[in-house]
Amino acid sequence: MTSVIQAQFAFMVEQLEKLLSQPVPEKRLVRIELSLPAIHLQGFLAAQDCSEKAFWRDREGDYAIAALGYSWSEKLSCRKDLTSVFTSVRKLLNNLPEHASSQCLCYLSFADDQRSVWPAFGYGMVILPLLELVQTRKGMVLGVNLRSDNAMEYHNSIRKALGIIAALNYSQQLPEADFTFQLEGYLPDSNVWNQLVGKARQAFVSGVLDKVVLSRETCLKLEGQLSPFSLLYAWQQANPHSYQFLFQGEGQTFFGCSPERLVKRLENIISTEALAGTIVRGQNLLEDSQLESLLMNDSKNIHENRLVLDDICHKLQPLCQSLEADRSHSIVKLRHIQHLRYQIRGILNRDVCDEQLLDVLHPTPAVGGTPREGALSFIEANEPYARGLYAGVCGIVGVRKSDFSVAIRSARLVDNALMLYSGAGIVKDSVAEDEWAELNNKIATVLDILDRQKTSKDGIAVLSGQAGQYVDSNHDFAALS
Repeated sequence: MTSVIQAQFAFMVEQLEKLLSQPVPEKRLVRIELSLPAIHLQGFLAAQDCSEKAFWRDREGDYAIAALGYSWSEKLSCRKDLTSVFTSVRKLLNNLPEHASSQCLCYLSFADDQRSVWPAFGYGMVILPLLELVQTRKGMVLGVNLRSDNAMEYHNSIRKALGIIAALNYSQQLPEADFTFQLEGYLPDSNVWNQLVGKARQAFVSGVLDKVVLSRETCLKLEGQLSPFSLLYAWQQANPHSYQFLFQGEGQTFFGCSPERLVKRLENIISTEALAGTIVRGQNLLEDSQLESLLMNDSKNIHENRLVLDDICHKLQPLCQSLEADRSHSIVKLRHIQHLRYQIRGILNRDVCDEQLLDVLHPTPAVGGTPREGALSFIEANEPYARGLYAGVCGIVGVRKSDFSVAIRSARLVDNALMLYSGAGIVKDSVAEDEWAELNNKIATVLDILDRQKTSKDGIAVLSGQAGQYVDSNHDFAALS
């Protein structure tokens, strides 16, 4: 199979080399496509020594894209840049024939104030891949996107693509685990967390807030080499009906496996959801069913979910010809936890654009709170760390189709540290200790994977919020739930 893949890449090289001797096309963007046999995308990306790599997969498994090199990219410094950048995306992609479907990758941070942004990534970025491997239900395609604003840019794009292909490693094997880890600390720790929940409850009493989502950064110290691609693949195997995303910043990698859709658009039809309200999974079918019933009828979780539903519908109504939501909430089951969900569908008014959808929806009360501005101000003033891309947006944007996930269940790899992120919706009936347990439950899956992947004989993991309280590494991390 590798020989077939190499032969197709060799044929792509021939096509690119021919373009160097041909006139520069009039259109600003040229795309070449070739079919490929099935490729393990995460393994293939992991094998490449390329500074510009990205990966995204939709929740249904209908579309996955692995990017090598950027043909075009533009950074966003704040929310106000959405309109100009997304307009540039549409102008660029409109140069392609209708049958040559292509999307740009994008990410946005949770908030655009400087305190919240990670410098390595900035507020946001939109990327048109130079080389992309696209997996759909129809098969695998190798695509090359060439900018052709002028002769120099066009020829440089071709040479850059040729250079990436020449340096390819055709291995699809995910790197073997060679690391150990231990807890470095929590931001906030459990004591500060209790204080934050207390402050939030005071804000509810005064009428300033109805809900606020507080979050935590769990820092793990690493020794050895951890592959984000191997971890991401195992994460998706544990929670298969989830989005996957991976983006590289300056010396950092942000990646995750999120169950939550922000919004998906196909032409003028949109779908979104209110995903909020959480309980653990059971140890057997009977207990799981009992916990599901408890969640379905729990007033605190129903109230939390309803706040999200009402806010999303209120924000989308002016943009839609029609909008409808499920009559009742349903359950989404993940490996260690289950959530309440309302699904929402709509038909957009004419000329409503993706940036308008992102502007009204992001961040939803499921990750921020309500009222939005008050919740964001509370988070900015009280959370002791920068959320960055956590609870932000990761997705694809195109002319005909766009799909954006909420970047929860995510991690950031920085040198010899891995940061894990989790949040909990705080409402008037919230209990600080229960919400702290929810934070643990939401990172239980990835901790379980790390515990199985690590090579240490004496590695340790932490279940408590207090520093220095450890359990043996052989402990089943499912006990977090």
